[in-house]
Amino acid sequence: MIKFLFLLFMPTIFVFFGLWLIQNVLVTFVCFYGWMFMILYANNKNNVKLAIAKKSLYAGTLSGVLCVAAIIGSFLLFSGKIFHAEDMQAVLQIWGFNGWKVIILAVILIFINPVLEEMYWRVYIQNKVKKHVSVLAASIATSSFYTLYHVFIILPVFVFPFNTISVAGVFSAGMMWAYIRERYGIEAAIISHALADAAIMIVYGLYVR
Repeated sequence: MIKFLFLLFMPTIFVFFGLWLIQNVLVTFVCFYGWMFMILYANNKNNVKLAIAKKSLYAGTLSGVLCVAAIIGSFLLFSGKIFHAEDMQAVLQIWGFNGWKVIILAVILIFINPVLEEMYWRVYIQNKVKKHVSVLAASIATSSFYTLYHVFIILPVFVFPFNTISVAGVFSAGMMWAYIRERYGIEAAIISHALADAAIMIVYGLYVR
């Protein structure tokens, strides 16, 4: 039980430690993704390999495009209200998300983050939880802990009530990816997640930088 609680809470602990305590994005990324990679590598007993089928490609792309439309559309519709560019720049400056590091971090967020997060939450953790509860309950549980560490990222950069709405959006995305994983495969969830992260970086490039 204690080991499982570690699995659920460690990603949040690393984000809190990295962004709120020492305020360094690079350290946060190393700890956060290092933990997920270590756990997945140590528990990959079946040598899981990704293979994109047509239905996974279609489902992942379609849902990802919907995420892109929702993210970019929200910022176009509520431009200047969701966050104050100057305040966000100040927070990101403190965290070290600036200069040449932005390019490296953007690549990680778009190409590495979706793979590790989806494999960790929607495959490894969800499979464990499904042994004890229904698929729906497992999806709610994993999406809740997936959302938890995003709270520490969203709160400092978005203004009320858009920070609360954004947290709800992250939870909804987690539920959607859990459903997609169950029906179309983890590859579809990864594609959808990658497109959503790309949209976030587009918003960053257009409205923050």
